[in-house]
Amino acid sequence: MTQDRRINKGNETKERILTAAMRIISEEGIEGVSAKKIADRSGISKSNIFHHFGSVEEVLHVIFENLLAYLVEPVKSHQGPDLEAFLLFLGESIYLLNEEEILSYSVLLNFYNTSLHNEKYRAYLLMTKNEMIDAIATQLMRYSSQSKEKLLKISEMIIMTLDGYGLHFLLDSDKDICKESWTLQVETWKFLLK
Repeated sequence: MTQDRRINKGNETKERILTAAMRIISEEGIEGVSAKKIADRSGISKSNIFHHFGSVEEVLHVIFENLLAYLVEPVKSHQGPDLEAFLLFLGESIYLLNEEEILSYSVLLNFYNTSLHNEKYRAYLLMTKNEMIDAIATQLMRYSSQSKEKLLKISEMIIMTLDGYGLHFLLDSDKDICKESWTLQVETWKFLLK
């Protein structure tokens, strides 16, 4: 087997492990994750899991890091034509989700819940929250003449609103209601950002 094939096979195995762990988190919460459950779900031996990840904790850490990057990077790189397009994009990131993205949000909410009791996850989540607030504020500076301080406060309001929409979407999954509500919310943000 060539080196490239081995690397590809190793990456595929890691991905299967991460996906299995995410499905377990989505269904049972973080506390439900174990090496045995990951092995059963992924069809990979426990020893192979520990070969690729030193521990179940490392699997959780990688999932958490991937989720946080998954949230922040699209906001940082968004190139919409105007304020309204950017704000609509933020809302769409909550209610126009495919099955894999819904799984990711469900897992993120489980991490969010765990972070209320786990200082390590709490520190990661707060760091990412601040990174996301800064990313939104940086985008808003392209469209608004408000002070950086005000844009940071509005960005935090947007994050809180997105969190609520995300939770409700996972509960109800009614895209039309979410879209209509978010469109109304966008008018409020536009007013604040004049």
